[in-house]
Amino acid sequence: MRYLMLVLGTPHDPDLRPEEFEAAPPIEEWVGRHYGSGAAVIGDRLRPAEDAVGVRVRGGKVLVTDGPFSETKETIAGFDVLEAPDLDTAIAIASEHPMAYGGAIELHPAWPLDLDRP
Repeated sequence: MRYLMLVLGTPHDPDLRPEEFEAAPPIEEWVGRHYGSGAAVIGDRLRPAEDAVGVRVRGGKVLVTDGPFSETKETIAGFDVLEAPDLDTAIAIASEHPMAYGGAIELHPAWPLDLDRP
């Protein structure tokens, strides 16, 4: 099953102790291990939220707004698509990501469309 893993940057967390964040493994280790094994299939970091645009169609008109739709404190800093047999495995992979130590990770199970694709 595929999971969209959103890597979230968070504002300063007063409960985060510096030694916890310092315990995070280097991103190069995570990438090497999980892309090397095929558990992570595609991903990238994202430009800052200020560079994002929202796109909506209302009344037949395309509306484009600056910035992301949501007004949250967390920003989507990157993403990875994981291939895992179950949610527990996806959680284990996500928990090894450096941003799990100082930011946050969200896992979204894919819901395949079952359409013929070129």
